[in-house]
Amino acid sequence: MMTSSPSSTLISNPPAPQRRLAQYHPTIWDHKLIDSFTTHYTYELHATRLESLKQNVAKTLLAASTSNKGSSASTCSVLKLIDSMQRLGVAYHFEKETDAALLSLVSSSTHGTADDLHTVALQFRILREHGISISPEVFNKFRSRDGSFKDSLSKDVEGLLSLYEASHLGMPGEEEDHVLEEAKSFSTKNLRQLVGTLEDDNLLKQIVEQSLETPLNWRMPRIEARNFIDIYERDNSKNLALLELAKLDYNLVQSVYQMEIKELSRQDIYVVERLGFQKQGKFLKG
Repeated sequence: MMTSSPSSTLISNPPAPQRRLAQYHPTIWDHKLIDSFTTHYTYELHATRLESLKQNVAKTLLAASTSNKGSSASTCSVLKLIDSMQRLGVAYHFEKETDAALLSLVSSSTHGTADDLHTVALQFRILREHGISISPEVFNKFRSRDGSFKDSLSKDVEGLLSLYEASHLGMPGEEEDHVLEEAKSFSTKNLRQLVGTLEDDNLLKQIVEQSLETPLNWRMPRIEARNFIDIYERDNSKNLALLELAKLDYNLVQSVYQMEIKELSRQDIYVVERLGFQKQGKFLKG
């Protein structure tokens, strides 16, 4: 019995992918450039002014937390000051004072009585950022019977912005998680509609646009500090001592980073010099 051999099948190889040539320009960040950076900001030269400003701001926080204690206006004043300190990158100087102010706020007999959306949402965000328990149920007073947020809030830009930022601080497995999801949807929708109605030179418009692009909880703290310094400087209600402290602290921290990157650059040069010629090439190429 004769068997026919199976016919051979030609399989063509797929074409090789066309890779684009990077052709990156050589980096300008060599050791000479890094080592040329200078600054007149040092802790030795500015220690006295730094401590003076810190004491001034600490007194302001204490005064705000004890003045008309428990009132809605006092609560909002304390929260706004703490929020500004955090966003300006100087809150780490006042951890004890901030904790004391927040504990005093939550232990007050009038805690939770604020009836404006901005204060309630700001309080929710600040307390959660500091690990203090607070339920999303605080927003129920702003919701209709069907669970949706009231239409009367749709024009409150400041309140909506605070609600939007607060809505990003939900916790996994939380029973009331749907409240924050509804808050996020409601605030996002209305802020996008309102931002176009604000004047271009309106400070609030800039803040809303930034938040819609990147919520506060997603930002890098030090980058946020630099950006918020410019915003806070335009705020008519700014605290001048806090603003000066933020600028001084930012420049002092930058001076530390500058010294560290110089030292790292020197270490790289030292390592390369200790390697053989062939290994140097591999090291420099990464």
